[in-house]
Amino acid sequence: MDLFNREQLRQLAQQQNDVCISIYMPTLKHESGWAQNPTRLKNLVRDARDQLRDAGRSEDEIEDLLASVKRRFDDTAFWRSVSDGLAAFITPESTEFYRLPLAFDEVAIVGTRFHLKPLFPIIATNNRFYLLTLSQNDVRLFQGTHHGVSEVSSDTIPADIVEAIEQYEDPEKSLQYHTSSSQNGTGGTNLTYHGQGGDADDGSRAPAEELKRFFHKVDDGVMDRLAEENAPLLLAGVAEYLPLYTEVNRYPHLIEDDIVRGNPEPHNETQLHEKAWDIVEPVFMQEQDDALEQFDQLFYQDGGLASDAFHEIIPACAFSRVDTLFVPIGTYRWGNFDPQSNTVQLREERRPGDEDLLDYAAVHAYLNGATVYALQPENMPGGRAIAATFRYEADVQATEAG
Repeated sequence: MDLFNREQLRQLAQQQNDVCISIYMPTLKHESGWAQNPTRLKNLVRDARDQLRDAGRSEDEIEDLLASVKRRFDDTAFWRSVSDGLAAFITPESTEFYRLPLAFDEVAIVGTRFHLKPLFPIIATNNRFYLLTLSQNDVRLFQGTHHGVSEVSSDTIPADIVEAIEQYEDPEKSLQYHTSSSQNGTGGTNLTYHGQGGDADDGSRAPAEELKRFFHKVDDGVMDRLAEENAPLLLAGVAEYLPLYTEVNRYPHLIEDDIVRGNPEPHNETQLHEKAWDIVEPVFMQEQDDALEQFDQLFYQDGGLASDAFHEIIPACAFSRVDTLFVPIGTYRWGNFDPQSNTVQLREERRPGDEDLLDYAAVHAYLNGATVYALQPENMPGGRAIAATFRYEADVQATEAG
């Protein structure tokens, strides 16, 4: 799986081109469904081709634009590594693919900016988390959503605990250890140590200290991957490892209560997701409920710190005024916003050159440091089409373009 976070979103959001093609689709991870994945991509490429033709692009230009995507049709290695969803972003200069743990709705959108709102269930406050598994033989980092978890590839996180301990050993002391097969009653495994140097006063390092040295390196790798993140991190692992890793952890959003315990090796991704989601869902729901309650309080106080007015929220997102934004998933508001003149133009149906202004609001609010909740329409506060709380009062509503 490919890691997606604030920096990837920023890079995509900053791109503007004559042609930006955004493609989203669900993908099947099991071999029995692999044949459906390229078929879905072919259908979406056909849809993008039709939009490019409608925009007046020549056949040669269209062929050049879509060539890099079409090469994936028969790339069996690519389809073996998919997660639950695929996102593709194409310009005349580059093509980027993200295989992510979210089953996207199928859509292809051609514009002058990338359409990024379908990604918000991955980066929004109320859905995304990370899971670090610490088994006796392996260390793995996963990114998860309500839909599932997928492993994040990383060259900076050391994986083999046994090999690392052997590298740290003092050859003169020959400190060795093995893991017994007996269970400790908590789902973990009892560690048994053999060899000389077990006492602290003989100058050797205790086994726990060797593990802590290894976990320091793991923590370095985690911080390298998650440095700018604010999503919760859970641990799943052998019971003896968990307090040692927690002691060296520097990631500020580690969930220490109700840690998933036990050797994670026998569990597949579905089982890991179920255990992790049982822990993080109540955390997410409490934060979301608190945010919704705060919106209601501020909105009905009528103090200018909350709004459901489209023409007020769009410029507020652009100008860093929004503190918390609520946007609905799977809906669109087509039109344009001009920050120079502070004007909004809304349309009932999309026309060439239009963009989804809900997408515009979510991206700009998030990049300007706001908390963004991507909700199903029925879960929006009071069923509203958009809602926000503000950092400060202001009377800066956009006018409707003529």
